Parts: sequence; structure tokens; C-alpha cells
Amino acid sequence: MYSDMFSQSLSNTNTKDDNTDISRETNPLSECDKLNKEFQDLFQVDNTCLSGKELEHKVTSPGRFILKSLSNNPYYNLALEDYVFRKTPVSKEISHDVFPNHRLLFYINKKCAVIGKNQTVWQEVYLSELQEQSYELLRRLSGGGAVIHDLGNVNYSFITSRNEFHSSFFNELIVKWLHSYDETLPVTLNKRSDILFDGKKCGGSAFKIAQGKAYHHGTMLVNSDLGNFHGLLKAKDIPGIKWDSPSVDSVRSNVSNISLKSTDNFMDICIDGFRTDFKGANHHEIPVYFCNEDITINDEINSSMNTLKDDKWKYFNGPKFDVAFLDKQVFISCEKGIITKCNIAGLEGKAFKTLWEDKKVYRNIYQNKF
Repeated sequence: MYSDMFSQSLSNTNTKDDNTDISRETNPLSECDKLNKEFQDLFQVDNTCLSGKELEHKVTSPGRFILKSLSNNPYYNLALEDYVFRKTPVSKEISHDVFPNHRLLFYINKKCAVIGKNQTVWQEVYLSELQEQSYELLRRLSGGGAVIHDLGNVNYSFITSRNEFHSSFFNELIVKWLHSYDETLPVTLNKRSDILFDGKKCGGSAFKIAQGKAYHHGTMLVNSDLGNFHGLLKAKDIPGIKWDSPSVDSVRSNVSNISLKSTDNFMDICIDGFRTDFKGANHHEIPVYFCNEDITINDEINSSMNTLKDDKWKYFNGPKFDVAFLDKQVFISCEKGIITKCNIAGLEGKAFKTLWEDKKVYRNIYQNKF
């Protein structure tokens, strides 16, 4: 989707009343706490997380809703997204009618690099740099390109029917909602339906279509330190290395944060817009539910998380490929992460992963290229 991106931002902190008997003059937070409680009571704000059973009931039942993950664990959030998509009901009788079960999911991940299901790990990221800077590597359960996530980036996922889906639809809505919030924001769409801020990419997208449904998931850069991400994702062409692979290419772009107050600000804008545009004829307010990995969990989400964490999924999947290290005259063929052919004796049958883990082999082939 993009190649220069986000970084970690400050997390919100919550102040709890310590129940000590201190006057309001010496403890001004007590008044703030009371005011916040009044606002919560007035607007019925409830951040209680769904249980695993409640999530299953909400997702498998008809109707529209918004779901916000309070977890920053990328394994949980990607598994949750997959679960909501798979479990969302779609009627075979729906043709061109408006889909009644739209869902909108938000989550924010801690530091990680995420590649697409059909990508080659070593073609997309510098594993040594990710490891050195403590970034998790994940292979998502859907397609698309390589991206970097952090706490300054909002991930959104819009679920609809296959019949209603088209690639620019939801990002067009986001641009409309942003302009409704602030008509001076210089946000546009390019030909790929990426969201641009002042001409630079602030949001990329990928899509999945299956079982009569589709989802459009994307990212919005809000307050990321973009400079921290240089050197994590690889350029399309690196001198001295030639790849021959059907791996899905990532799109390299100049990127920018969008000028909003916070990640919550962006989510609130989208929630307001979604509730307005998708309320339907009955005018019922679309509910917002919350979840986290401690409470909102079940066997299926756990199973997907375990798959995402497994080295077999991360490194021994993806398309077969040939790679040539031209300066060293080294030629390698690889399938499912295993070297099937090589002009260096002793490497056939070994995992390609050893080329960056085994420092001696790594140096002999092509230092600093993994």
C-alpha cells in the first residue's frame, strides 16, 4: 500500500479518583471526574467490552453496528477482523437491495509490519531492521501490500455485500465525512482510491471478496512519526538483486499525516458519518460496541491468532520465487519457504529464513540486503 509510514505516539492516560477526602480546592481533578461522569450519564457513554458470546451474537445477528477494539495487539485485531467478516450474515436473496448488515471496525496496532497473504517476506521488508527496532512481523489473512502500523495510525474495516462493493466507495465516504467536519481539509482521492492529504498519501486500502461479502480495510495516518519508518520496507528495486515471483507488489508512495487532533478525532468523524448515511429507513441509531482481547475472545479468534503467530504461516507461505544475487553470482529457487534449487552446495532443502538468521551464510551471500 505504501512504503514510508507511521511511528509511535503518546497513549492516552486515565486518571482515577483515589477516594481520599480532599477538598475540591486542593484536588481539581475531582471536579473533572464529576463532570466526566455527568457527560457519560447524559450521553450514555458505555465502554464496556462485549464478552465472546455477546460478540458472536452481535456479529451473527442481522443489523448494522460499529465495533472499536481497545486492544493494540495486532494478532488479536487481525483475527478479530477476520472473525467479524466470516460471521457477518448475508442472505442469498439479496440482489441489488441495500445490504442490511454493514459493519465498521476500528483498531490501532502497536509497532508491527504487516504483509499480504500472497507476498514474499524477504522481498517486502528488512527483517533485521524490524527485529532490531522491535517490530512484530505479521502475514495477514487477506491480500494487499506491505504496511507499517503503530499507535498513530487508525485501521478501519468496512464490511458490505459483494453486490454493493466497489473499490472507491468507502474512501469516497471518508473524504465526504472529513469535508463535512472541516471543508478546508485538503483531502482527495487518487486514481487508486487512496486518500491524499495535500497531495500525499495518508490512507491506503486493500480488499477481500468471499462468501457473497466484501470488506474494504484501510489505514489513516494521523499522528505518526514518519521519519522513524525509513529503512523498514524495501524499495521495489535493489541494485544487485533480481526477484522473479508472482508476489503482489506493494505500492510505494510519499506519505503524510492528516491534520486532525487525534486518532479518536478521526474515528469519531467516521462514526458520525456512518451513523448518518447508514441509519436506514427505520432511523434507529447504529450502536457502537467495544472489545478487547481479555474479554472479547473465543476459540475461533484464538485459533486465528495462533495461526498468525506461527512461523509456518509467516515464513513458509506465500508464492514460490527465484532470486538472483547478481554481484555474488548466487541463484536460489524457493517454494513454501524452502530452498529447492541453489548453486551453493548445502543450501538445498534448507529454509530460506536461515539466510538472515545464519550470519555466516548471510555475509557470504549478500550482507545488508535482508
